[in-house]
Amino acid sequence: MAEKNTKEKIFDVSIDLFSQKGYDGVSIRQIAKEVGIKESSIYNHYNSKESILESILNYYIKEMLKEEAPVMQSGEKLNMDFEQFYKEGSDRFISKLSEAKMMKITRIFLVESYHNEKIKNFVKEAIIGYAIDGWEDLFEVMKEKNFIRRDADIKQLAESFYYYGLFLLYEHFIINYPEDDKTFLKDFERRTTAHMKLLFNSVKIDMEENDDEDNNNDGEIPNDGHIRLEKEKDYSKVENLVRDAFWNVYRPGAYEHYIVHKLREDSSFIKDLAYVIEKDDELIGHINYSNGRLDLYKENRYGVDIKVNEGSGKATVLGPIAIDSKHQSHGYGSKIIRYTLNLAQKMNIPFVFVIGDEDYYHRFGFESASKYNFFLEGTDLDEENPFFMIKIFEKTFNDFDYDKGIFNNPKVFDVDEERVDEFDEGFEYKEKKVLEGQLDI
Repeated sequence: MAEKNTKEKIFDVSIDLFSQKGYDGVSIRQIAKEVGIKESSIYNHYNSKESILESILNYYIKEMLKEEAPVMQSGEKLNMDFEQFYKEGSDRFISKLSEAKMMKITRIFLVESYHNEKIKNFVKEAIIGYAIDGWEDLFEVMKEKNFIRRDADIKQLAESFYYYGLFLLYEHFIINYPEDDKTFLKDFERRTTAHMKLLFNSVKIDMEENDDEDNNNDGEIPNDGHIRLEKEKDYSKVENLVRDAFWNVYRPGAYEHYIVHKLREDSSFIKDLAYVIEKDDELIGHINYSNGRLDLYKENRYGVDIKVNEGSGKATVLGPIAIDSKHQSHGYGSKIIRYTLNLAQKMNIPFVFVIGDEDYYHRFGFESASKYNFFLEGTDLDEENPFFMIKIFEKTFNDFDYDKGIFNNPKVFDVDEERVDEFDEGFEYKEKKVLEGQLDI
């Protein structure tokens, strides 16, 4: 790392001193002494103590806005689940705030805003005003898209979202000062996320409610689609649909349709979450859920992992899901996923796992399962597997007490290739091909 020049040293020392003793409690002479230069030398770089303060405040804003916050991209980013949308902004803010220099500057402007007119205006306009305006714009877009109720008070909602986090900062930097920053940041993330969910849930329009408003039927979706439970008469059509959707995608041929076939007679199958989509009396989409095994472990005082549920645990996994190729990229997959996840939550399922494209499933609130110390059986526990994700339903998840969890797919997912080939003989012939991008399995 390159050695700091004199101006950078003056800047950093000023931040340290202002955050410890207050702006008015620090003189140019003290700054010069800490830097190890003559007092007059400071004026070669800054006109006054006030100009040092201005450069510190400008630095704070510049750093916070290096990447435009998701809240300022409301029109582009709202295709994802709101909790995930919020998390993107929260993660970015906390990551930047956690830098030692930014923590010190935050304390400076919170403390000094009580008696320094320049800082008071900075907080009102650049910190509070900018953020509130962004939240108002976001909620206005959400109201237009029927994500939140039309009678929601946008101004009050924006202020409620933002001011709680600001209070927590005030509590940490003033009331509880000095307090461990790392502990605070972890608690800050937890408390602001819980607050977000409480507020958002008070004004959001549930999927069924939204569908009722748009289509007068909670199973209706755009473009004349209709979601309903799978029936026995659908079995053959579903298997053909799944076979066509997966053929030569991940491997030469496919075996997902065989899994769907075997699942229906397996104890892991969740029949109440097996849904299809119809359009113009044609079956165009299908989704399955099943229960795998979740082994939970807690570490004893000797550092040994002890299984605490003795294999009796179960956990829900989403998939396979398939949409007819002619109807992909029209929102059908998103709708059936949201619809069935909503049902899963009502069934008091604590969380749902999925193995798939992280960019796609993030929009539904799925996160990396390793964040919660859940890992897919057979994978390296020391490396994050972004394709193994979890969607948590907070209300029931809090009952789990564990240090680590290992998820095993239902046994029916382990297929015999010869059995698949035998099963395939009952379908129209399709050529197996080795294609670029297939999995190396």
